[in-house]
Amino acid sequence: MTTLPLKALTESLFMGVNASRLSKDPIDIEPVPIIHIKDVVDNVVADVGRLETIELPTPPQNSRQRLLPGDILLSARGTLMKCAVIPSSHFATVASANFIVIRLGTDAVLQPELLWVFLRQPSTQARLLSGVTGTAQPALNIRAIEELVIPIPPREIQSDLVRLTLLAEQQYRCALEGAKLRQEEAMEIVAQYMDS
Repeated sequence: MTTLPLKALTESLFMGVNASRLSKDPIDIEPVPIIHIKDVVDNVVADVGRLETIELPTPPQNSRQRLLPGDILLSARGTLMKCAVIPSSHFATVASANFIVIRLGTDAVLQPELLWVFLRQPSTQARLLSGVTGTAQPALNIRAIEELVIPIPPREIQSDLVRLTLLAEQQYRCALEGAKLRQEEAMEIVAQYMDS
């Protein structure tokens, strides 16, 4: 199987928006939804309507930092190794400075969802975490991930692998929701008998 370093697959790798470094008196600003670490749960980004907003200078100053469908977020500070693929509903949102944004090229040889799965594998995470710097607040930096060797499955099976992955994720979420509902129902039944 072919392998390539991550930097060879990307159009760009960059850190999210550092809100404290934004101009305090920009001429034109607009509210933009921002994705924080807390907004990525079970490797999925919260709905856009649930995201906090920040005042961001209008493009072109921050156009590169606006997220595109298929961008991958990888947490770099705080809770390390949270990972999510940006869906089309989150077009033009921004990531907080606690994320590294991985933007694959338009003609990338790997579909974003497959890179997302690869980055979540325990062996990949162990490799990445071995390059973490800092002890008080561990941090992953771009240099640590750009040399990560990525296996590239044949293009003709990538769509099948993506479908398999997305179906498994959907089934996982349904199973969690079903278990949560059963737990709540059991608690209600017990409460009916034990409330005074």
